[in-house]
Amino acid sequence: MKKIIAGLLFVSFFFAACEKDDICDPATPTTPRLVLKFFNKNNVSVVRQTTKLKIIGEGVLDNKPLLNRRGETTWNDTVVYLPLRVNQNSTKYRLILNADDNDSTNDRTDILEINYIQNKVYISRACGFKSLFDLFGDPLRDPFILNNVPNVTAGNWISDIEVIQSQINDENEAHIKILF
Repeated sequence: MKKIIAGLLFVSFFFAACEKDDICDPATPTTPRLVLKFFNKNNVSVVRQTTKLKIIGEGVLDNKPLLNRRGETTWNDTVVYLPLRVNQNSTKYRLILNADDNDSTNDRTDILEINYIQNKVYISRACGFKSLFDLFGDPLRDPFILNNVPNVTAGNWISDIEVIQSQINDENEAHIKILF
């Protein structure tokens, strides 16, 4: 009888120690990235593809270039997805047009600083929290600063910048429109 009770106690402790496996489903939406969409400066309704655009985060990713979907360091696309820092309320990127074409004389660089406030949202025990961003959340700060000069929307290759969607809740639509 003592052996049966000891065996039952052992089995009950064994099952009591088991935990449910918490695995975050890869399809679960997480912290969204900022979506930049590029347009032709001469016809603002026409989408334009960048040419060998290199994106380097300042203070992010050890100043290494941001990789595109194919794992390359330059973007030849009409849309770019930029991760925003969740440990600060601003993120700064160097956008270098015509990079990696063996002719550094035509490289044109603009520095884009994105300012925002964050709202942490609980997803689940397995996934934790995600951050949602608001570009107009702080009335004392511009949503973006170009080349370290506030209230300027034109730079070395960027002709104009405008905020299309200030709430960054997903990656389904562009948040910032860049004309060049």
